[in-house]
Amino acid sequence: MALSPDIVEFMASASANLASRHIILDSSQPRDIFHFGGTSSQLADSRLSLAIQGKKTATTSWPVPNPLRWGVGDYSVILDGNGKPGALMQTIELKVCKFRDVADDFALAEAEGSVDEYKQGHREFYTEQRLRDGKPPEEFGDESEVLCERFVIVFVREDLRPHAL
Repeated sequence: MALSPDIVEFMASASANLASRHIILDSSQPRDIFHFGGTSSQLADSRLSLAIQGKKTATTSWPVPNPLRWGVGDYSVILDGNGKPGALMQTIELKVCKFRDVADDFALAEAEGSVDEYKQGHREFYTEQRLRDGKPPEEFGDESEVLCERFVIVFVREDLRPHAL
């Protein structure tokens, strides 16, 4: 994947910072670059803020990417609502399961309210996403397979650090 100049600069800063903690990024990092919240810049910013604060430590993906470009131990860049790199996360757990089987503690780790709010919010989000992308209707529901990912934030863009724990 060709990296934009702002991602290259961000990764250089992250690499220098993490090296002081004896964490060495290799040339294949980041393995993914994304933002939370679909096309909503406001949602991307609020979810990024929750992740930086340590309140959001999980995310759900649907459909499950195939092939999966990252794994446990890999690093991904989380973008802000303007598409700028905001934080570097490390994946600590990946699990594919049916949506109905998402564990309650995982749903709560998404920091989107109660388990019921998590489920309703994801049903609405994935339905809207399909319509927005102009894809054939495919109902998202309890039988849909999702990717449940837990992560830790390991580096935050300098101007966002006051929001970190």
